[in-house]
Amino acid sequence: MSHDGRRMEAIPVSSSSELRDLIPSDADVIAVDEVQFFDQGIVDVVKDLAKSGKTVLLAGLDKDFRGDPFGPMPYLLAIADDVVKLTAVCTVCGGPATMSQRLIDGKPAPKTSPTILVAGKESYEPRCRAHHIVPD
Repeated sequence: MSHDGRRMEAIPVSSSSELRDLIPSDADVIAVDEVQFFDQGIVDVVKDLAKSGKTVLLAGLDKDFRGDPFGPMPYLLAIADDVVKLTAVCTVCGGPATMSQRLIDGKPAPKTSPTILVAGKESYEPRCRAHHIVPD
């Protein structure tokens, strides 16, 4: 379910090898959300699927809350045939937001915070580069 309440049937998986094992041989299109959380093996899975003629749609954050490349995303972006980068709306100025601001008690999270924290609107907000803050 998305943050705005939209739902779609999905199969949760915990690794790229589990994903590979669950894909039916007659599937034409494979869509994976939150791909930034996958292990590096997802890159080979995607390559193999594309090489076999499947259409592979991936969605995920390209940068973590620090603004650094997130998980396997740099590799997936490099091998993609087509990339569409979407933006949100900066909560500070209303401009295009390409960054995720992690918040702890309403303040920017320090750089030393764990990379992965699965949470919602209370812990993250979209920001433009000018309003994105990562304290040391």
